[in-house]
Amino acid sequence: MKNKSLLLYLFIGMMIFAGCSKMDAYLDIAGREEIAYTGRVDSLKVLPGDGRLELTWLLISDPKITGVTIYYNSKKDSVVMPVKRSQGVDSMYHLFSSMPEGTYSFEVYTWNNAGSRSVPAYITGRSYGSIYKNSLLNRALTDAVITDSNAVLSWGLAEETVTGMEVTYTNNAGATITVKEPRTAASTTLTDYKPGSSFSYRTLFRPDTLCIDTFYTTAVTRTPQ
Repeated sequence: MKNKSLLLYLFIGMMIFAGCSKMDAYLDIAGREEIAYTGRVDSLKVLPGDGRLELTWLLISDPKITGVTIYYNSKKDSVVMPVKRSQGVDSMYHLFSSMPEGTYSFEVYTWNNAGSRSVPAYITGRSYGSIYKNSLLNRALTDAVITDSNAVLSWGLAEETVTGMEVTYTNNAGATITVKEPRTAASTTLTDYKPGSSFSYRTLFRPDTLCIDTFYTTAVTRTPQ
C-alpha cells in the first residue's frame, strides 16, 4: 500500500515538473515576460439601421488604453480609432455606413502605446434594406367615415414591429395636414376634413428596439364614405 502511495506521489511530482518546464521554455522564448493585456471593451452593442450599423461600447477599466480597432468582413476590413481616456467611464461609438443588407460579425480590441492589446469582444448585427422594406405591409384600415365634418379612421391589429401610422389629408381651408399616431391608437380623427377629398396613409416600422432608423410602407390612398 505504501509503495502504491509513493508511486502516486512520484507521478504527480513528475507532472508538475513537466508543466513547469513547458512554462519555463515558453517564457524563455517570450523573453521571460508575461503577456500583458489591455482592458476589454464593456457593454458592446450593435444598432441596426437602413443600410448601416452602429457599434457602441464603454471603456471602464485600464486608463492606459490609447486606441480601439474594429475588424469586420472576416478581418478584411478594419477601423482604427484613437482614444483619449477621461477620469471615468468613456462612451464610444462608430457608425458603419454603406453596409448592404445582411448580417455582419465584428471583433473589437483595445490597445495601448506599449504594444499591448485586449482579448477580443465579438458581436453580430444585421443591416436592413430593400428586401426588408418590400416585406412590410400597411396596418389594416377597417373603416373610414365622415362624422360631423370630421373623418374617422378605424385601425385593425398592429404587428409588434409597428411603431405608428402617418395620415395626410386636406382640410376645408385647402391646407395639407399630416397626423402621426402611435401603434396603440385604435382610431384616428381627421378634423375639419374636406368633403369629397381623399387621404393617404402609411405605416411606420422598426424591426428592432435598438434600430437607428424608421422604415415606411408605400402610402395608400383612400376616400372616406
